[in-house]
Parts: sequence; C-alpha cells; structure tokens
Amino acid sequence: MCYAPRVVRIFQTARGLTAGAVLAGVALLGGCSGTASPAMSVTDASIRERTDEAAVVEFVVEASNPNDIELPMRAVVYTLSVDGRRVFSGRRDAQATMPGEGTQTIRSPAVVPCGEDGVTPGVYRYTLRGRVYYSLPSQLADVLFDSNVSRPSVGIGDEGEIDLR
Repeated sequence: MCYAPRVVRIFQTARGLTAGAVLAGVALLGGCSGTASPAMSVTDASIRERTDEAAVVEFVVEASNPNDIELPMRAVVYTLSVDGRRVFSGRRDAQATMPGEGTQTIRSPAVVPCGEDGVTPGVYRYTLRGRVYYSLPSQLADVLFDSNVSRPSVGIGDEGEIDLR
C-alpha cells in the first residue's frame, strides 16, 4: 500500500504550488508507482430513448481495479463517432470509487442527433473513445490531481454497430 506521510506539508504561494512542493510531491508519488492501472471494458451499448430529433445511447463500462486499495474515480471524458463523424462529446463527474480488487459500473449516455441535422434511421458503425480519470487515496494525491500536476487515467475504447431505426 502507498500512503503519503501525514507529516507532509505543501506550502502554496499566491501563484500556486511552489516548485519545492511540486518536486516533493512528485518524489513522494514515486513510491506509489507499484499501483497498477485499472482496466476498462465496455459491456453494453444500447438505445435508451429515441425521438425523431435524437437517440440516447447508453454505454455501460466495467471498471476493474486489481489493487488492494480503492481508487476514487474523478471524471469520465468521452466522444462518440457514428460512421466516422463525431456526434457527441461529454464529460461527467464519475462520482464513484473502484473498490479494492473489485469492479464498478459506469453508465455514460451519449446523444446522437437524428433527422434533418443528424443521422437518418439505419444501422451504423460507432466508435467510442475516452478516458476515466482517477486518483490515489491520499491527501497529497488529491492536491496534485486538483493542481493538474498528476492526473492518472485509463482509456476507454469500443467499436461496433448500433441500430438507429
């Protein structure tokens, strides 16, 4: 397990983290390099709602954490392309934690414009690409994440066909 010492103090100046604090934080996180990255797998892509103007496609992603510590998920950023054309980009707060040596389900909706300004009814190839951002369970890791110094993430990817009829 990797936890930053409680004695660590990070001094902030009016302009942000000082160089010394950043270097100390990076040095301390070096000891956390034994934390394995989680794995993401898209297990379902299905239409949840359909009107003449749009279809809502819900992607179900299973996040698997091989570590014995929980990993708080921070954000999910993703894009959906239909027949090679980007139709949706989204960013959501993950609001979940991957349990140690466990899995967590993430549901991410994407709106596909239909009709005159979007795709016409039919079966299409889709591509989903994205990243799940997470942090290590320590106050130092939270500070480094919030400061854009260290933002661990893992990719999401899926391709397939979707029926938009």
